[in-house]
Amino acid sequence: MDFIKIALIGAIAVTVYYLLLQWPPVATSGDSSFISEVKEIDTIPHSNSIINDSKDSLSVLELSPSQSSDLTVGVSEVDSSFSKLFYLSNDVLNIGVDSLTGRFVSAEMEGVRSEKDSVELVSMFGNRLVSEAGEDCPQNLGALMLNSKCVGNYFASSGFYSVSDGYLNPNFSYLEEVDLDGGIKLYILSGQEGGLSFTKKILFRPGEYTLSVEDIVGLGEGMVSPKKITPYARVLRDGAGVGPGGTRFDNFTYLGPIFSTQNDTFDKKKFKDLSSSPFEEVSLGGWLALVQRYFVSAWVPQQDKTYKFQARQISSGAYSIALTGQDSILSVGEPASFQNKLYVGPKLTEQLNKTHPDLGLVVDYGFLWWLGQPIHKLMSWGYALLGNWGLAILFATLVLKAILWPLSAAGYRSAAKMRAAAPKIQELQQQYGSDKQKFGQEMMALYKKEGTSPLGGCLPMLLQMPFFLAFYWVLLDMVELRHAPFLFWITDLSSRDPLFILPVINAALMYYSQKFMPTTPSNDPTQQQMQAMMKYMPLMIAVMFAFFPSGFVLYFTVQSFITLVQQALSFRREGVSLKSV
Repeated sequence: MDFIKIALIGAIAVTVYYLLLQWPPVATSGDSSFISEVKEIDTIPHSNSIINDSKDSLSVLELSPSQSSDLTVGVSEVDSSFSKLFYLSNDVLNIGVDSLTGRFVSAEMEGVRSEKDSVELVSMFGNRLVSEAGEDCPQNLGALMLNSKCVGNYFASSGFYSVSDGYLNPNFSYLEEVDLDGGIKLYILSGQEGGLSFTKKILFRPGEYTLSVEDIVGLGEGMVSPKKITPYARVLRDGAGVGPGGTRFDNFTYLGPIFSTQNDTFDKKKFKDLSSSPFEEVSLGGWLALVQRYFVSAWVPQQDKTYKFQARQISSGAYSIALTGQDSILSVGEPASFQNKLYVGPKLTEQLNKTHPDLGLVVDYGFLWWLGQPIHKLMSWGYALLGNWGLAILFATLVLKAILWPLSAAGYRSAAKMRAAAPKIQELQQQYGSDKQKFGQEMMALYKKEGTSPLGGCLPMLLQMPFFLAFYWVLLDMVELRHAPFLFWITDLSSRDPLFILPVINAALMYYSQKFMPTTPSNDPTQQQMQAMMKYMPLMIAVMFAFFPSGFVLYFTVQSFITLVQQALSFRREGVSLKSV
């Protein structure tokens, strides 16, 4: 019995420790017949100084054995004085494209606010505040000091480069906007630079965060000499955390690059590891992504071609996550084309999997993903039925408790029998108190006679541990709960209960539920101390839950209530008076 109690306390302690372990401080192709009149867009001056990566390099994919596989190219300096922005959009996404380099330098999501009551929208790309204090600026991770503030950067890009000229800046000067059937929009950017002509086609579908991107480069007028170019797509970001305005829970989830290749469909590469060991791998198909809590950006190339996926920390301290395709030789009348899909937005599993069947894996549920995925699906069904994410949590909790009811009921029946046998155990202790070995033998014989076991009474709590953790990870990284209201005082399921009502209710339910657990009378000071510690467990959990997202505390409170009801029913069925509890 002592061993079982120690194991039970240990399981609870490990679970609490696991949840608190990561408690970091807040880190400071379109139809030409649809083409409308060509027009020059009204542009806004934009500085590239914060996102300049002129000392970066990429590794070239060489499929010919006669060529080197480790060629690198430098990047020519960017003249920011000629850079402007083009804005493209659909109903959910507003994209800013830098005219000189063709980079995606802003990605503002309609209706996705930086804070619940803020008018400011979340933008995936662009410059971002890392910290107000200069002395805290992690410049070794790519952050920069700008006007006495520490600023990071984050952008995506695709296009071409050459060994001789580095990255080929398209210098876009015109934008065509084409309205296609079904609300689809096709934007065509065009420009010329260095004797080359550039075109970037970007296709937006309504309601989607996935862009179809095609980069085209060809020899310009008067150019007759062939030119070797390499296609690429990449994401560049500093390695700092969420910055001001974030929460502790933003730092609980994974921040960094993920690759999907033939060898590994979900390969995390932490920033700190890339600092010392760059990553390179050749694969047929695949994708790359940069993930953070709630949001992700990802490049998904054509899946029938071979690419070199790579990631490294560049000389500025920032991190480059990229893929390169096979080289092409430009000649007169033979332009090169490179097609990709860019996902930039919230972690919506359905849209992610539509972009690539494995891209939904970026919604990371930890090592209990095999439980997390069906829990998420269950909650989605609940939301479709009830129209409220708080009610969806209640729905998922009730369904899970119903599924586990037979197993947990068996455990509660065992606990009730243990409670009923408590007076007899007390008599055995008085009779054999000085002979622990004999007392243990007689107690086991009594358990056998009564058809119960101490282990059976512990089963319900041990059984719910995996679901406890799985629900925690689902609710932690589930973007649908971000700023989602429930009822009454709960206006944001992703933040803590503002009035601490749910943690208090849960503590009370846990306290009464704990009273149903059978205890073995003992004069052993160690066992008495453990039993005393267990009495304070509800209070400890309440303090911890006071800072947890209210959606998770709601789940745990509901399951605690159902557990208490099930325990009471089991005790009554076994003839144990509830007044004795």
